[in-house]
Amino acid sequence: MRSIVKNRKQRPTIYLPISIKLVVKIVLVVLGFCVWGTGFIWALVGLYLFFPILRAILSVLVGFGAIILFLFILLTFL
Repeated sequence: MRSIVKNRKQRPTIYLPISIKLVVKIVLVVLGFCVWGTGFIWALVGLYLFFPILRAILSVLVGFGAIILFLFILLTFL
């Protein structure tokens, strides 16, 4: 009996069908569509599909920048 009461206390949001974060995302997408039209939807789709690629490219560029900065500092002070 004690475990049933404990489980009820641990899951207060079990009765919500969707999260508040998802509702906010949906509202923002609808608002963006109303303001900017279908171009906003296409921009979101493009960002969603190419975000991992853009993140990888940015990671490589930051790594190259760190290496170049390290070599520049190393050669400047030697």
